[in-house]
Amino acid sequence: MSFNKQRDAQQMEKLAAAPSNWRILNLNRTTRMLRQVHGDGIGTFFRNKRLATSIIIKHTLRDHERQMFENPPIVATKVLVPLDENSMATGAVSFFVGERSYPAIMRQSFGINTAGGAANQDRDALILAKLNETPSLEVFLLRELLGGDDFAIPKDYFQVSLLEDSAIKSYITRELTPLIRIAIENANSAKVNKFVDSIFGAEIGVQAADFFASLGLAQNRWQNVVFAWKAALFYETQFAQTQKRFEAMLENLRTLRTYGHNELYPRSFVDNHLENLSAFAERAFQRSVDSARDFNSARRASIIESGKILELKTYLEELPENVHGFGGFAALIDHILSYWSYRTRGLDHKRMPAEIFCTVAADICAMESQFKLGGEQTDPFRAYG
Repeated sequence: MSFNKQRDAQQMEKLAAAPSNWRILNLNRTTRMLRQVHGDGIGTFFRNKRLATSIIIKHTLRDHERQMFENPPIVATKVLVPLDENSMATGAVSFFVGERSYPAIMRQSFGINTAGGAANQDRDALILAKLNETPSLEVFLLRELLGGDDFAIPKDYFQVSLLEDSAIKSYITRELTPLIRIAIENANSAKVNKFVDSIFGAEIGVQAADFFASLGLAQNRWQNVVFAWKAALFYETQFAQTQKRFEAMLENLRTLRTYGHNELYPRSFVDNHLENLSAFAERAFQRSVDSARDFNSARRASIIESGKILELKTYLEELPENVHGFGGFAALIDHILSYWSYRTRGLDHKRMPAEIFCTVAADICAMESQFKLGGEQTDPFRAYG
């Protein structure tokens, strides 16, 4: 466990103001915002008061940090606990989930038991274990993993609007206009905009309710469908850029040449690492592509072509199951790309030292067994249906 002191105040305050994303779960920011709206009586993500305002980060371990683990992962889950929950400027305590001293830190600093298996661990320890297993801290994936009654996390932590980002809103409007016009007669641009605002804001509005009712969707499924629909469109906008970066990485691997071969790193050994890395990267990417086929723009295009309301209804009813797990696959790709970029920064991607390449390739391939992908639930968005 370490202390981030006041000399890092500016950096800590900047982190505290950052919105959550796939790498950062900013409970400090979210909890303070929810308290402003609902008052201090609102429940918290963690029951422990100090952890309730923490910041969780997916952190690529530096070389000196690996010695803190018995079996060091490539990407660790770092927890920052502010000394003052109202201001990160005074500093924070930090530790990694699973480091050697983790059980003692949790017990002595927070009174939380991490030993004895899932049946005997405290609820907060189980939540941290789940966060450690997943490659992404995106709200859509976290609702799959933690949105059920077992963890009793207030549903407010899983509320999300896609309308603040103008690029995403523009994409949603463009993609959904043809679908909306299948179900709504005379759906001009004003009606489409109202519908987008109604369904993709924080709460389901009147226009969205009328739309689902017109399709014959059971009301007790609306929340799950809406959340899955948001997830599907959000993932699509994010994954388009990821795909470009991934294709560039694969091209680097296809043209890569290594040098400095010796008895420890003969050419055959290096070629084996290259083959393994290429195969793993392509396999991970293919899983993302396969899991997106049932909800992506190509699927919607087929519905538009059919012009049938029944097809649209089926698409929406199946979304919660079809979107399930995609966030984990996509995040794994992002981890591969980020680690490759981090470890090869400043190197010539066309000609790389054999030892460095083999080390990086082995680290990236180790990610395949580090994370649990796809989840275990059969209906991951059922929590608040």
